[in-house]
Amino acid sequence: MAVSLAPGTRTGHARTMGEPADTLQMLVRRYAEIVDTRAFDAFDEVFTTEAVLETGNGRRVGLDEIRTAMQGLHRYEATDHQVGASTFAIDGDRATGTVECEAHHWSTNDSGHRTDRVMTITYHDRYEQTPAGWRLTHRRLDIHRIDEVDADGLRTR
Repeated sequence: MAVSLAPGTRTGHARTMGEPADTLQMLVRRYAEIVDTRAFDAFDEVFTTEAVLETGNGRRVGLDEIRTAMQGLHRYEATDHQVGASTFAIDGDRATGTVECEAHHWSTNDSGHRTDRVMTITYHDRYEQTPAGWRLTHRRLDIHRIDEVDADGLRTR
């Protein structure tokens, strides 16, 4: 059974996979790529139109609110979301999943000191198979730990 990730994917990623779990894994990696490249207009490749994103900063409903919330990442010079272990429970055209992630957020302060804000995150997701492919309908972000690391890799707090 072939499952479509995104028939119109603009990045040239593979568009079909043999198993829904493989496709969902690609979907969560695509989310990380969109965030790290600041290509927020591509969120329609991973979210449904009325998707919900819950973070410590509130609840966003719909693509426009999610895109607006992500603008806050521009305060960092760069980010790198490293997707780790993921588990998915698939039930027909719906699925749930948990995704572990280590997210790096680099910035330089006014005195030229560069830091990496490292967040250990678990995403709790709900997915739906749509005519356009699998999409996130709900993503809740739980941050377990935040470390500030200096340019030498030493924890600053």
